[in-house]
Amino acid sequence: MSAELREALTAAGASALVPKVIDPNLFERIRRYSPLIEALPSQKIKTTDYYFNTRNGLASGGAVTDGGARQVSVGTYFQNKFTIKQLQVVGAVTGYAEEVTADVIGDLRAREIMGAIKGLRWDTEQQLVAGNAGATQFGPYPQFDGLASLINQYTATGSAGQNSIDAGGGNVSLSLLNQLIDLVESYTAAQVTTGGSDWMLVMSSTAEGALASLFTNQQRFMDVEVTPGLVVPSYRNIPIIRSSYLGTKGTSMGTVTGTPATTGGTLAAGTYYYKVAPVMSRQGEAAASAEVTVTTTGSTSTATLAFTPPTGFQSSTPQHYMVYRATATGQETLLGAVDATVGLAADGITPILTTSIVDTGTALVPQNGATVPAQTPATYVGTNTGLKPRSVGQEDIYLMSRDRDNVLRPYVRDLMPKDVYPTTSSPDSMPFAVVSDTCLAVRGAEWIGRLSRVTPAL
Repeated sequence: MSAELREALTAAGASALVPKVIDPNLFERIRRYSPLIEALPSQKIKTTDYYFNTRNGLASGGAVTDGGARQVSVGTYFQNKFTIKQLQVVGAVTGYAEEVTADVIGDLRAREIMGAIKGLRWDTEQQLVAGNAGATQFGPYPQFDGLASLINQYTATGSAGQNSIDAGGGNVSLSLLNQLIDLVESYTAAQVTTGGSDWMLVMSSTAEGALASLFTNQQRFMDVEVTPGLVVPSYRNIPIIRSSYLGTKGTSMGTVTGTPATTGGTLAAGTYYYKVAPVMSRQGEAAASAEVTVTTTGSTSTATLAFTPPTGFQSSTPQHYMVYRATATGQETLLGAVDATVGLAADGITPILTTSIVDTGTALVPQNGATVPAQTPATYVGTNTGLKPRSVGQEDIYLMSRDRDNVLRPYVRDLMPKDVYPTTSSPDSMPFAVVSDTCLAVRGAEWIGRLSRVTPAL
């Protein structure tokens, strides 16, 4: 072979001449099951609060003698409301970026707007599941109450019926699901298992997989069509809808350090046991921290719980925290929820994240160093002796009505894109926003059942 042929130019040698071909089909790496924003009935309103009336008592009567009479009896009525809260995404694309990416991505600004709409759907879904209005009411990002805040009655009290069952870390079982169905039916006299789309079981794909393993021989007979073209599995004729917001996703709080102080509060002398759990954006409540112990003296003590804000699944961030407390090890129940943001920086936009929580004995106060909110709730928010902290792998399952008479998502604007004009400081920017105004209106809390702390095993 001639020397000329042995020295032929290779592709490596001509690498500078090889064109770069980029596939115009964009791969979307971030995805979620977010069923509630679509599956729940919704209604457009043009006011700041959704009001509705409830009758919770009927005229009573009974046996009477011939010609006799009973006392006059009337029904009882009361009015309730849910306050609309605002959600927002803000973005921007420069004109230069839009031009130089046009051959690969097409209209970059339009792509970003569509992505922002999808992202705000997920933010709304997270609040529908785990939002907490009380903990965030004085902060820069006030939430509306979601299922976790509204459906947490573990024992019947007065006129409030039980709507929640603690699975205690048990695997998904037919017995637990039957208990959940029976709980809802016993209070509502509603036949949940009639089929159709009036009810749904909402659970993670892991829980659905664990349930499917119990029906290996029957799976072909379990599918139902809830809307045209949407076929899903079912249990006892109840459609099973998957959600990405009910499990811990392997995320946990991390290390929490407890420190007592002898002044500034009302904690009595004693030993207190705490666990802290973050509620993460586009995810839900994560696993709680390891137990931390604080021993106080006197009767004016406080307990400070310090930590580094965790980063969760796909870079999710804390929205608020759940603090659990007990006076005996391993017995923690929910003391209260607290905001994950103490305020905004001097620019009025950048959030100052909570890095410690002070238990004063009457309330939970978020802080970042010396920075505390201008106003905080005067008492604990959401104290619940039936609600216990999650461990890694534990999640919730909900049995929900889809009848607008029982649950509704009112809205003023729903995922509405808004043009934002460029400024003189950035004239080539083409900013935009996507806005929503909504809340979750649970008209009848007994028409939703919650099975908490399930540990599905595949």
